[in-house]
Amino acid sequence: MARAQRTVSKRPIMAAGGLAVGLVLLLLSSCSLDIQNPGAITDDSLNDASLMRVVVNGIANEFNTMVEGFAFDNARLGDGLAGTGSYFQTGRLRRGAMDWEETAGDWGQIHETIWTGQQAWGRMTSLEDFDETTSELASRAWMLMGFAHRTFGENFCQVVYSVDFDPELAGPVQPREVAFDSAVVAFNRAITIGTAAGSAGADFAMASRAGLAQAYMGKGDFGQAVTHAQQVPTDFVLSAIFSLQSNNNFVYVETGGRAEGGVFGTYAWQLDSQDPRAPFTICGTFDDPDNPKNSDVTPTNAAGCTSHQGADGVTAHYRQDKYLDEGSDIPVATGVEMRLIEAEAALVSNDLATFTARINDVRTFYGLAAIAQPATRGALEYPNAYDASTGDVTGAGVDGWSILDGERWLTTWLEGRRVWDLHRWNHPFLDGGIVFWDSEARRVSCWPIPEIECTLNDALRGETLLTGLGSETMTCG
Repeated sequence: MARAQRTVSKRPIMAAGGLAVGLVLLLLSSCSLDIQNPGAITDDSLNDASLMRVVVNGIANEFNTMVEGFAFDNARLGDGLAGTGSYFQTGRLRRGAMDWEETAGDWGQIHETIWTGQQAWGRMTSLEDFDETTSELASRAWMLMGFAHRTFGENFCQVVYSVDFDPELAGPVQPREVAFDSAVVAFNRAITIGTAAGSAGADFAMASRAGLAQAYMGKGDFGQAVTHAQQVPTDFVLSAIFSLQSNNNFVYVETGGRAEGGVFGTYAWQLDSQDPRAPFTICGTFDDPDNPKNSDVTPTNAAGCTSHQGADGVTAHYRQDKYLDEGSDIPVATGVEMRLIEAEAALVSNDLATFTARINDVRTFYGLAAIAQPATRGALEYPNAYDASTGDVTGAGVDGWSILDGERWLTTWLEGRRVWDLHRWNHPFLDGGIVFWDSEARRVSCWPIPEIECTLNDALRGETLLTGLGSETMTCG
């Protein structure tokens, strides 16, 4: 059965300066609530300062659903996983195809996340006995608001918000940069409040510095990106938290419990030996590896394998082991990514010495051999000639961009970030690249605004919308 997706009418409102605001939370509370008489409660009942942690925890489910959805969709649409399943959407995404009838679920979830957060923030500010200017809950809320907007900007070709603080007044189409601007506003507020909150808000302030680095990179401002990235230690990790008791990691569900996507044919599969950042288990092998698309598959009987072939009944299943169960957390911002942001900034300015040093910071963190400085920046290529498992840069075609491409692929694997890299780099994979099955001539590199938004939002009538295929457009009728 295909994954259920829903569309909501909630839309984040616009703040002063044209920036959207909202809040989200992914960290679970440690408190326990015993419900004696479960059922509906009035909205006013939540206007209690002692319940703000509960209110914020309620946003976690919305945010987690958004994170896991983009992580799985990114992997299938990009080159993170081979789509080896039987879902209609998998068949489309693995060929690089997506249209505006298929994006309503992700669109709805990201809007619902931000909208729900805004309601919680409004509740906080309305309480006389709750000081939102010094509360770690408020800092956490603004921090996650920033990550929600960053996710919006990285994935959708264009964005839509409401205007004049009226959730019923839908706004016009805007460039995705507006979402990055909104993220910057949110992260800066999180840092201010987190600093005022003292030690309780320190981690949220640090995570927001990482978020600022991501958002400024999204805006193409590497100077600001590096300034904030340098403040984040390499071992820092902020994750969307999942639990076997309360929610589940959808990427694991569809790759471990079910073989809807696998590692066969990906960059990780091509390496001479497994990279610790992209581990996998070989559950089945092709009887004729030279002709895999017309070969039977034999199980390896490896531990933990639930299937030796994909749900398509054809592809040998190479199961991802980054997420080992339904309670596995999904990273949202990490210190190792900060080093890669610094490396990319150095590469853009042709500072190969700094570039190599930052790459080696990441490789040392994972216990991998250091690489030598590449001779040139070179250019992106597909397939990538860089073997990250050996760190060898002497082979033909192994240059700075090949190294960055491989290292970033591995470091942010299955975290919902790859399609954004493909888009902003205009990666050659987009021009007919394949993981295993055939693709279209040009692959989609961003999510188009869904048809339902075009249908229900009068402000979009006659607007030109991007389809995700380069500069190709369509008109909202």
